[in-house]
Amino acid sequence: MDILTSITWGYMQKKLDDILQKKPDTIILEWALLPVDSKYWDKCDIKILVKADDEIRKNKVMERDNIGEEYFRIREKESLDYSHIKFDYIFENDYQEKTMEKIVNSIRLE
Repeated sequence: MDILTSITWGYMQKKLDDILQKKPDTIILEWALLPVDSKYWDKCDIKILVKADDEIRKNKVMERDNIGEEYFRIREKESLDYSHIKFDYIFENDYQEKTMEKIVNSIRLE
């Protein structure tokens, strides 16, 4: 993960900075790896965590990425731990389109 981040992070920051300079009304960052200590985290007006059952998520990722359980567990160790972070909204993902629609509609944008 560190190698990948070192290759891509500079490019991603430049693209995000370019977008932010245009001052759009709304930007949604769906970013599982957004470091809490990055300058972008503090710029977020609303922080949303979408949680998922570990076993369901594991099976979906393994199927989607065509990987085995051992490789999945290695990847999981590199994931960021958001358990200690305060979010404005926390939702449980049951992987149903209607549920995600309800989640989006329940968010109050100020």
